[in-house]
Amino acid sequence: MSVRYDSGERGTRSCWTHGFSLMELIISISLMVIISGILVSIIASNFNILEKVSDRKKVVTRGLSAINLFQRETGMITDSTNIITAEDQKFGFNDKYGNTWEYVVTSSDFTRREVGIGTAKILATPVVNASTTFQYFGGDNAELTSTPLNAADLKLVRLIKLKLTMDDGVDGVSLLSIVYPENLNIYNKPLER
Repeated sequence: MSVRYDSGERGTRSCWTHGFSLMELIISISLMVIISGILVSIIASNFNILEKVSDRKKVVTRGLSAINLFQRETGMITDSTNIITAEDQKFGFNDKYGNTWEYVVTSSDFTRREVGIGTAKILATPVVNASTTFQYFGGDNAELTSTPLNAADLKLVRLIKLKLTMDDGVDGVSLLSIVYPENLNIYNKPLER
């Protein structure tokens, strides 16, 4: 096949008749490799982000399950005289069925055990020990700060707060539980006639 150049089109050639030069092919392949590398790194970073979000969601779910159980059981305190222990990282009480429960914050766990029945069960892990605490408030919403609470202060407790900070490997996820036990008759108010 012979190619002729027209005098009006000097220096131009048709790629249909000559194809691509080796240099053009090398540049095209190099650009495709660079673009592919960028796309792979973007996709990989998105998978890492999805994995971190999934891990954080699991940590929060464990914490929420622990808080829900704490709220349900602490809500069954019928009288403030049923509170046995009230410390910064330990809370013990008798519920309305006569069961004795103890919630404890250890070095990296939030545990619960039924006293006299068995060993402590881990409800949430890992927790940030320094910022996971119980707080106690009296009827006037004043915080009872002299923990562990003495016998006289135990009778004043009307509100219990649990700040549970789950360790997500970054900043921590703080969950807050506020419980008014039945001794305030918030849940079990008698019907007025």
